[in-house]
Amino acid sequence: MPNYTKIQLISYGAVTSTPTRVLAGDQPNRYYDDLASRGRTLCDVADWVATTSASSLADPETLKIFVVPEFYFRYGGPSDPPAVLNDSYPDGEQLLPRLSEEILKPHFAAQGFADWVVVAGSMFWHKRGPAHPSYFNTTLVINGGPDTALTPQERADNADVRALATVGAATTNQKALMSNIDYAIGVDRSEWDASLNPMFRLSFTDDEFWRWHVFAAHGKRGPQGQPLVFGLEVCLEHIVAYAGSDSDVGLLRTMEARVPDQPEVDVHLVTSCGMTLNPAFGIAARDDGYAMIVDGMQPGVPPLPWPNADVRRVTRVQPDGRRSVGASARVLSTRALPANLQVGAPGNQHNPLDSVAIWEPVPLADVT
Repeated sequence: MPNYTKIQLISYGAVTSTPTRVLAGDQPNRYYDDLASRGRTLCDVADWVATTSASSLADPETLKIFVVPEFYFRYGGPSDPPAVLNDSYPDGEQLLPRLSEEILKPHFAAQGFADWVVVAGSMFWHKRGPAHPSYFNTTLVINGGPDTALTPQERADNADVRALATVGAATTNQKALMSNIDYAIGVDRSEWDASLNPMFRLSFTDDEFWRWHVFAAHGKRGPQGQPLVFGLEVCLEHIVAYAGSDSDVGLLRTMEARVPDQPEVDVHLVTSCGMTLNPAFGIAARDDGYAMIVDGMQPGVPPLPWPNADVRRVTRVQPDGRRSVGASARVLSTRALPANLQVGAPGNQHNPLDSVAIWEPVPLADVT
């Protein structure tokens, strides 16, 4: 693989703030069938983008970053019973590995995606409990291309919580805390957040949870041959580090203080549904690094540009950690996806229509 000199955002606009039904009936395997349908659509969208925008994506020294909004994998019904499940998958710890291993990883292992990193949105799911379910929100990152086998040094580093983690073919992480609109807009169930449940709380506070928010991806190197360092947050994590936090900064900014010797973030990625990039309290990329966001909230009136996405370059890191940023990229093209790639069963498609925007490549600065 080359040393990448530029990065390029591909933003996938799909409304994820309300559930979308993708199944025609109430079939026995409806939860996995719903999940798999969305996964196959995501793969088909990537194929369509790679084919129809080939000239805009042709530079082999440009790393393509394909970002899908939070809640892309949200069960669309019918639920059993709806008051309990409320448009989330049960037992996602069983379903998500199947999505990754059976659909996403094999698809993006093709040579045509060797210059891609895919942030596949997130999956909203729950574990049943005696009084109420506990909700999780898990994001999935795919490292594109066939060359994803970790080196012995990368494997050793992954076993050391003090070292930078490296993604092979894929990785997952949990959203640190549930917002008051995750369950449903206008219905606050954040007290059912799994991070507040004593049974699961430790998995949201240990070093492994924190460290995988900052990672390298095998084979994805910067201009000088150094591993590109990615930071990843899901929506509310961008401005609140964890449930009950009394800090006014997001998770990655909290990590800067918690792990002061961690590598600086080259590319800060946010998948969200109701968030904007926040230079004062959220953005954690280094000087001359980038922050990118793709958001799935239904646009208001007048509508925002769709897909709702943004790219910012950090122009200065202030002494207190705040970032000064500037606009860094413009959209080269925006197109609605063809009818067969729209998420939703007939009569359930999104408004606005699912669309993809190709952004211009932006240069990666050398690490000084």
